[in-house]
Amino acid sequence: MKEMYIDMMESVIGAYTDEHIKKYTQKVCENGLTEHGYPRLTANLGILIAHGRKTDMRNEFVKMMDICCDNIPTALKTHHGVGNDFSVKEIVFCLLELEDAGGFEKSMTDKWREKLALINPYTTYDEIADIPPKRIGNWAAFGAASEQLRKYAKIGDESEFIENQIKSQLLSFDENGMYRDPNEPVVYDMVTRLQLAVALYFGFDGESRRELEEVLMKSADITLYMQSVSGEIPFGGRSNQFLHNEAFFAALCEFYAVQLKKYGNTELAGQFKRAARIAYESISPWLGAEHIHHVKNFFDIDSLYGCERYAYFDKYMITTASWLYIAYIMADDTIPELPCPAQNGGYICETSKHFHKLFCNFGGYFVELDTDADTHYDSSGIGRIHRKGAPPAICLSVPFAENPNYSIDVKNPSMLSICSGIKCGKEYLYTYNKTTGYRITDKRATDEYLFIRMECILENGMIIHQECIISETGVEICAESQGELSILFPAFEFDGETHTVIDSTGNSTEVLYKGWKCHYFTDSHIKDTGQVYANRNGHYKCFAVYGKNRVSLKISIEKDMQ
Repeated sequence: MKEMYIDMMESVIGAYTDEHIKKYTQKVCENGLTEHGYPRLTANLGILIAHGRKTDMRNEFVKMMDICCDNIPTALKTHHGVGNDFSVKEIVFCLLELEDAGGFEKSMTDKWREKLALINPYTTYDEIADIPPKRIGNWAAFGAASEQLRKYAKIGDESEFIENQIKSQLLSFDENGMYRDPNEPVVYDMVTRLQLAVALYFGFDGESRRELEEVLMKSADITLYMQSVSGEIPFGGRSNQFLHNEAFFAALCEFYAVQLKKYGNTELAGQFKRAARIAYESISPWLGAEHIHHVKNFFDIDSLYGCERYAYFDKYMITTASWLYIAYIMADDTIPELPCPAQNGGYICETSKHFHKLFCNFGGYFVELDTDADTHYDSSGIGRIHRKGAPPAICLSVPFAENPNYSIDVKNPSMLSICSGIKCGKEYLYTYNKTTGYRITDKRATDEYLFIRMECILENGMIIHQECIISETGVEICAESQGELSILFPAFEFDGETHTVIDSTGNSTEVLYKGWKCHYFTDSHIKDTGQVYANRNGHYKCFAVYGKNRVSLKISIEKDMQ
């Protein structure tokens, strides 16, 4: 497994042509270091060269490494938000690999060491914790990891700084050990935990070490239960649906596996090893495509479709390699893989109120429900239904925001998820609204199905009783209330490259895509609303099921046998 991570790193670098890298270097020479994508590219290229890969780029790499080591110690003086908090760790990783491989003259690596020794954390990093520490953002965790790497490499020793940064981060964990960045985006729960895990792995031994270990291990179980049958991390908030998501998930799983082995829990350690593999396998097809994209769609990368303004290719493509390298470092292949929850299913997992999620896994189906979504990115309701082996987006991977904080090429008519609604006057009021209150009134896991019942309390006080049943035959959603009811569902239409085939007649709608069929069926009738929505994965047509007092929708995803 370890070498597989290096192989995949090489695939990531392969998305950058040699010409692209040289133009990137020229741009940095002209403008200076303005963000951390370039040091990440430099570091990962150097790591591959140390492993005998990409050796034809050796001379270009030396130029890039010189630029990074010359500029990082002072870059913050000219460019606020330059991202040194992220970059230093990456460059130190690279330096250690080069020294270990012995392929560069010691005088050259010593020169880079001398430059990195000039770093003063208080003038190099953006996010500095107060003394005594207060709760601040996740960049402080990156800075702590970077300084711990410098200490590990004997390039510097800023133990007091590291301790204070980590103490500031310990103020942001919920009762399950999940990290609460503003608005609780799932990516920044996991990636922040990973930075703190890096600090631990590379020898952090300050007075907060024990507390840090305890809070990280508290989140071990829920980490496994959040992984979908497709290997993906949950949806929710910013920086989601990028290839680097599953790369850092794999790295985090490798960390947990090593820690649990140390504690003697070989069963759970083996489950994390398998979860890491499933995450790795989930992004492998994307990196094997003819044209590699860094976000999970096939729109032109220059369009930034599905991306926040900061999530452009040069920064977020190479981030995938950075997390794969941490997975490589931490991976212990003497730990035998064992079936993990994503494979076994049969559970309902609920997060704390801060993350407001339910994860349900049964019979090869995975359902994710958000009861209080961040409307800058998502909407409340069922925002994900995955089937093992099927393209994740064929039903739904992420819900729809009305005005998302990422780029799309159509105007969404409203928020949207798989959700219910009731007619109020001439219009329907739907449960995707931020004002809807969700109350779980029953949840059961049996040998034959999972069952969830909830009250959806609308802004006008009306209540819809909604049920979700997950079995081996699919997912059934039922809504009950007095009046005219509806269930909305999005049908996948376009991924940026390929149009699906949608066939909708009477009480049945089918979506055919890449050898799979997503089938929607109801006892009442289905109407094409004529509306098109967009999320990070592509375009979806909106359909509605209508009925009186009770309405239901059955969703199944199967191989297309035609």
